[in-house]
Amino acid sequence: MEPALIAIIGAVVGILLTNGIKLVLDARARAEQVRDIQTALRAEIRSHRRSLEVFLDEDRRNGVVTQILTESGYSPFVPREADAFIFSAVLGEIHILPGAVIDPVVLYYRQWHSLAALTDDMRSEPFYPLSPARKAAIYEDYAAMGAYADELARDAVAVINRSLGNGGEASI
Repeated sequence: MEPALIAIIGAVVGILLTNGIKLVLDARARAEQVRDIQTALRAEIRSHRRSLEVFLDEDRRNGVVTQILTESGYSPFVPREADAFIFSAVLGEIHILPGAVIDPVVLYYRQWHSLAALTDDMRSEPFYPLSPARKAAIYEDYAAMGAYADELARDAVAVINRSLGNGGEASI
């Protein structure tokens, strides 16, 4: 065989091997990035869930509604919601996540942002002079939104756990 032909075959084989190795390494890096993003989102959602647990206490909710309706001028104190800084940071990369993960995660964060917006409304000046009945209705909506956010958080964490292949690890 001609030395030039051997050199060409060697170069082609080298290029093919290099490209194949690059594809494998890129796939591994992408899989690691997907895993890291899902792990970070799961941690943030689980952290949010701690503050959402208060919305599941019906006795507390009923007590606040009763207080609004019976105490003249009473307005409940609602704490400002924490920022979703991890979601904000990875939003531009969310497309790399599995489709089955994107939907429940986006649904959860949409509800979280709606809850935060209502919290801001309840902390603003226009809320305080409302009638007790109107304040109570808004507070009940707020509590229902929080309970629904908790439900969506559970769904999102469960889907992320399944996607990561560890249904029981880092449980809800």
